[in-house]
Amino acid sequence: MDTPVLTVAQMKAWEDEQNKAGLSYARMMEHAGSSAAEDLMRRFPSPQHTLVLCGKGNNAGDGLVLARILVQHNWPVTIMWLQGQQLSVLAATNRACLPATMACMDVSHLDSLLPTMQLVVDAVYGTGFHGELPQVVGQCFAAVAQADVFRVALDMPSGVAGDGDMVASGSFQAQLTYAFQALKPAHCLAQVRQLCGEVLCINLRD
Repeated sequence: MDTPVLTVAQMKAWEDEQNKAGLSYARMMEHAGSSAAEDLMRRFPSPQHTLVLCGKGNNAGDGLVLARILVQHNWPVTIMWLQGQQLSVLAATNRACLPATMACMDVSHLDSLLPTMQLVVDAVYGTGFHGELPQVVGQCFAAVAQADVFRVALDMPSGVAGDGDMVASGSFQAQLTYAFQALKPAHCLAQVRQLCGEVLCINLRD
């Protein structure tokens, strides 16, 4: 069966429908982050030093779920806040579920941390991005692109609008992208595929 393609608006409508039918937004977020974490653990049998770059919306929530699951399996994980810690409700809920020992830092620590990392996860914007990347985010992504790390994006490389109508300069350059429930129009564009690397679609339903 071909993987479905949904616009950002269609995906939001699907999520709303699932939530009304009893599959909560929180449960879908748990599916997204945990399924991505489980796939990474299959790909990398040995724990990887992992840096999760978090924004403040629900894409950050997906990343925080992923971080929690990896830590439960003895992966060394650090959270880096790129937009402060005024998080969406669901992201804040998942931040509260992190172990007290989880390393959480702001972007000022990037230069010292990056050489110690093996894997970097982009959980900054997801599919809803529009406009230009803030300077600090663009500088972070540029440093990550030059580092000797494996780069992963959750749903969409940050800087790419999900519907494919714009790609910001300095967008995250992933080697693996987890698309949640369906591909988005941007995933199908040649320019964006270069930023996505391999694309794997993850089911958000039980």
